[in-house]
Amino acid sequence: MREIPPTPENLTDEWLTLALCREIPDARVVHHELGPRSDGTSSRRTLRVQFNDVGCAAGLNGRLFTKSGPGFMMRLVSAAVGLGAIESAFYAQIRPELLIEAPATRYSTYDPVTNRWLVILDDVSHTRGAHFGTILTRRLDRTQAEEVIDFLAALHAQFWNTPLRKRFGHWMLDSYEWMARLNVTINAPRRIQVGFQRAREVIPTELYRRSREVPAALMRSLQINTAGPQTLLHGDVHPGNWYVSGDDRMGLYDWQCVVRGEGARDIAYALSTHLTVENRRAWERDLVARYYERLAEAGCQVPTAVESFLTYRQQMFHAMFMWLVTIGRYSPQPEMQPKDVTLESVRRTCQAAQDLDALGAIAAGHRY
Repeated sequence: MREIPPTPENLTDEWLTLALCREIPDARVVHHELGPRSDGTSSRRTLRVQFNDVGCAAGLNGRLFTKSGPGFMMRLVSAAVGLGAIESAFYAQIRPELLIEAPATRYSTYDPVTNRWLVILDDVSHTRGAHFGTILTRRLDRTQAEEVIDFLAALHAQFWNTPLRKRFGHWMLDSYEWMARLNVTINAPRRIQVGFQRAREVIPTELYRRSREVPAALMRSLQINTAGPQTLLHGDVHPGNWYVSGDDRMGLYDWQCVVRGEGARDIAYALSTHLTVENRRAWERDLVARYYERLAEAGCQVPTAVESFLTYRQQMFHAMFMWLVTIGRYSPQPEMQPKDVTLESVRRTCQAAQDLDALGAIAAGHRY
């Protein structure tokens, strides 16, 4: 099945039968319906599928969710940063091996010629009773913050020091390579400066004054990130990409920024966006220590407490970048997040960088 329908509207019962019933002889899709469309960096729609008696008897799930890139501008942006290629490969190759809470893959493919992709997943709002939130609506208490840390430690420990590119293919960039591509394709240093200008009112004065130093510091932080032990990083762990299942398990979706690197990059991003500034200041040392303790319990070699907190401070630049570039986007790019979500994310990540003297941490060098 190499042909990808141009849009979800072009899906047919026959095509869905080939995609969803391939392991169940004589099972067929007899009807399907698409839900409302929601667009950002990809187009997202629910998909309701009815199977024949054979499919129903086999327990095939008909409550599904699609992600695709039907529009030209969406595919252009995706091609620039590899979003469709990365996420479709992740769901095809890696998701079946994961031991964490995340949507199950039913079908995933990508066409490098047209840059079209289509991923069909379980609709976790139905299959897992999931509910979702944003940086504005979800406020984690200490126990929930520890659950986020334990989740990421389990993900990272599973692939710690694994040769991921050799195992999964050349699409698996490291964090430095991923950012270097964006420097070329979207002129990331310029987008960072535009982001600083557009969000000036929420950025600490001292950090804003030193904004010209941030692009180089970002690249240096990623050199540090790729010099240490490598693992699988989600790459975009802000609150909007998590859900809470009906049995109160934290789950993670939207895997289009997956890279290889040292785990502190995900931890810095998660803590700076999930926690209020006050709670992050109060809890971050303990939570960073907890993360490395969980890795050690899983048999991973970890740095000392002093080294690990320095690494955490150095990795705050990726979190800042992800939201500065969101508000600093080119005008033809789709608006990826509501402005109030973006501004609060910029505020928290920039305040964290200022509190932790992330620029000074970069100047301190690294332990590897």
